[in-house]
Amino acid sequence: MKTIATIAAICAALSGLAHSQTFITQTLNFSGVPDFSAPLLFNKYNGNVADLLNVEVQYSLTIDGGRFIVDNDSNTAANVTVNFGAELDATSSDVNLLNSSFNPIINDVSSVNSQTFNLAANVGDGLNDYDPTGPDGGALNGTTQTSSGGDDVNSMFFSQYVGPGTYTITAKSSQIGSLSFNSGIETATTPVTANGTITVIYTVVPEPSTAILSGLAVLGLATRRRRA
Repeated sequence: MKTIATIAAICAALSGLAHSQTFITQTLNFSGVPDFSAPLLFNKYNGNVADLLNVEVQYSLTIDGGRFIVDNDSNTAANVTVNFGAELDATSSDVNLLNSSFNPIINDVSSVNSQTFNLAANVGDGLNDYDPTGPDGGALNGTTQTSSGGDDVNSMFFSQYVGPGTYTITAKSSQIGSLSFNSGIETATTPVTANGTITVIYTVVPEPSTAILSGLAVLGLATRRRRA
């Protein structure tokens, strides 16, 4: 009966190993003053494509600092909303970064500061002086803002992530700045800084040899216990 119970335990262990999952995670960083590009080198999954259950790509984009000045040089008052920050895109010539709907996973991701100014008509300052003092001027001083997210890669592209080599994902960050109303409004900017991460997560099943070795280890342990 002990032998039968031992065999049953081994079978249960092997069955559990066959259905277990392992997560292989790689996270790389980028930083700079937009506009910039940062090539990031990732390792492929060095195993069998049949063992690769999922590929997930995650991202984060953080901005900090920067200044956006508005100066009303027109003869009428203006209500102006400023959006100021950075944008993140990611591209690769080695692997596809498309989700199950064939949409880019990292595309036009933005982190911004927003502020609305009620600007009086020009009080007499001249053109091209970019005066942020009121009542006809103002300044948005950037604070830390973060955007993050991610999605699964379309399974039809999994084979591109498998092999002994590497692939490059290029993070591209660009400044963004916009006004809801710009007639007669002068602007001047000090750019934000941007930093962030791109993470690739492989979900894989253990190779059969690993499961077999684990099962044999269980059998050996059980045998030694019986002999003792």
